[in-house]
Amino acid sequence: MKHFPSTRLWLSALVLLAFTASIQAAQPQRAVLLISIDGLHPSYLIDAEKHGVKAPVLREFVSQGAYASGVVNVTPTVTYPNHIALVTGVSPREHGIYTNTVFDPEGVEKGAWNWYGAQIKSPTLWGAAKARGLTTASVLWPVSVAHPSIDYNMPEYWRVKQPSDNYLLNAVSTPRGFLESIGNLGAIFGSASHEDGSAFDGKLADIAVAMIEKAQPHFLTVHIVGLDSVQHANGPLPTNNESREMLEKLDALIGRMIAAQRKAHPDAVIAIASDHGFLPFNATVNLNAAFAKAGLIELGSDGKLKSWQAYSWNSGGSASVVLKDPNDKVTLEAVNQILTALAADAKTGIASVLRGAEAAAAGAPPQASFLVDCNSGFAMGEALTGEVVQPRAGTAGMHGYRNTHPEMNSAFFVMGPGIKAGKNLGTIDIRQIAPTLAQELGVQLPTATMPPLPLR
Repeated sequence: MKHFPSTRLWLSALVLLAFTASIQAAQPQRAVLLISIDGLHPSYLIDAEKHGVKAPVLREFVSQGAYASGVVNVTPTVTYPNHIALVTGVSPREHGIYTNTVFDPEGVEKGAWNWYGAQIKSPTLWGAAKARGLTTASVLWPVSVAHPSIDYNMPEYWRVKQPSDNYLLNAVSTPRGFLESIGNLGAIFGSASHEDGSAFDGKLADIAVAMIEKAQPHFLTVHIVGLDSVQHANGPLPTNNESREMLEKLDALIGRMIAAQRKAHPDAVIAIASDHGFLPFNATVNLNAAFAKAGLIELGSDGKLKSWQAYSWNSGGSASVVLKDPNDKVTLEAVNQILTALAADAKTGIASVLRGAEAAAAGAPPQASFLVDCNSGFAMGEALTGEVVQPRAGTAGMHGYRNTHPEMNSAFFVMGPGIKAGKNLGTIDIRQIAPTLAQELGVQLPTATMPPLPLR
């Protein structure tokens, strides 16, 4: 009799496993291709005729699939934290990636970004797919170097973007030797193709198609970057032909990837997403110049930073201000007075200054004491000297502002079997995308903090 409890536990465990297996078996399982178009605002496709955009492949998602009129992303509206929100369904507070770059006032890290998969603190769609025994793949996805759940992986990684970085990419890509096996791929970094955004994205499409043909992955993530680059240089798409032409070129590349995916998986779900939109700017706000004038940053004889008490960690349209000693009340008050005075002057282009817990709640990293956001027309600058507000020649484009700017909205479009054609999902939260794709894959992602979207 004394063995009965353990026997009952054993039987209960078997029943639970059988129940879980039956639930998983009942879930529809479809291959998912997730393509992120860096810098795509949803209006570029929803209002394509208004903007003069000819993108038949992408426009089909509006008429034949479901789409969001806007996606509220995470602050700051930059690439890395939002791409990880796309594959985790949680915010930076949970997944751990608050910005693109490593905080490095002294330059010790030599411009390092948050490249490594081990930095992600939450479960991912890649991991959920692997737990179900599915094959995973990824091309140029941020924060994915050496991610253990990606079978075929060419991560976003560089040091100098010169020919030597091609060896680096080969070394960090998996399986070992896969990139070299792709015929006619050529150099990714340090060639003319790297300077031409559409040609660079063309190589990424070649890699994605090769992965599909080789491994038929059930879950493939692809990050293309040409639209982001051209908008940084020339301003947001509605204001210039270069950005419009780039999106039209990318439309053809995306069509090639979709065709390969549907050949491998005829019932595949195809999702198009993005990380942020863009705003124009023609002046920079240089908070570190203000801190240097106030003696909170000391410069050496070479004009470079020597020491600091407060430092502006810039993310394009916003900045997190970090104190070397967060308990230094004198410096805290000095910075507060500087920022309050700047925000009171409309000519400085500062939209808001958030402090302490309010800054953290809005998306500032935990070490930040302030979060400063710019208005349209302004972006954060890197100057340590000179005027705080410095005009620039011509108009360029920027993101990284708080997600309260509608222009920063990212995009989500999806097509697949049974998905209602022309369904407008309205404004959604970026954290809803991962659980939605998990549902399509037939995998579990219980750590996602938002419900999936009603696609059918």
